[in-house]
Amino acid sequence: MISRCLILLLISYESLAQTYVGPNYQAMGFTGAALEGIYSLTANPAGLVGVEHPTGSINYQHHFFSPDVTTQAALLGLPTRYGVFGLMLNRFGLKSAYHDVKAGVSLARQLGPRFALGLSANYHQLRIPSYLNVSSVTVDVGMQYRLPKNALIGLQYTNVGSASYEPGVYGIIPAYVKAGISYPFSAVIVVAEMVYRLTHTLGGHVGMEYAIGDLLYLRGGLSVNPLQQHAGFGLRWQHVTLHTATTFHPRLGATPQIGLCYAF
Repeated sequence: MISRCLILLLISYESLAQTYVGPNYQAMGFTGAALEGIYSLTANPAGLVGVEHPTGSINYQHHFFSPDVTTQAALLGLPTRYGVFGLMLNRFGLKSAYHDVKAGVSLARQLGPRFALGLSANYHQLRIPSYLNVSSVTVDVGMQYRLPKNALIGLQYTNVGSASYEPGVYGIIPAYVKAGISYPFSAVIVVAEMVYRLTHTLGGHVGMEYAIGDLLYLRGGLSVNPLQQHAGFGLRWQHVTLHTATTFHPRLGATPQIGLCYAF
């Protein structure tokens, strides 16, 4: 029981659930501001413009310390004539003891040949059975601009206005600004980002993806403050893509994630 309480305190302090990113972005150094696809629902909503067909994804992540500490996520992207709509639901928790849920709806639109804008509205719920049940609403915005040679620059502002739970509840909803750039070579994409957390801390992320044909994708990355290494791969077969990722913390150990996407 004592160990579980310590885990819970550490989880609350970092609020890991609300900084969840999809497995391919995790493997590329926890990036995403200047990338496109269904997992932009977990990063820069403007990147949803890269979803060309209805796409669904389910994901499972196992965190440090105990197999009971997990994240489950489900994502859906729907391109329409008005833009790309997205739905996201993720749950982070300690089995039967702690639940941190985030549900969001997003819209991304291409405004001209180079500029994309995205907006997300999110509902957060923090629940400890028989003790606490609070909620809050946040808004995220993002934009991307396409440079020559298909390079992308991206800017995202997560939790505009720094919304939080009610006074007296020690549960943090992170607020931060990210700026990044991605540059594609023939078979390689290189990504670099800077993040400013509104708790007055600065961090950085770099990553890359190497594509072997249209079948296998090898990924790796590094993030600082805190220092972590990331690696993973993707396998694509027709409409199905399998993504894996692992983050290595020098003290806490590994956080693996697996995701399965289907494009209709």
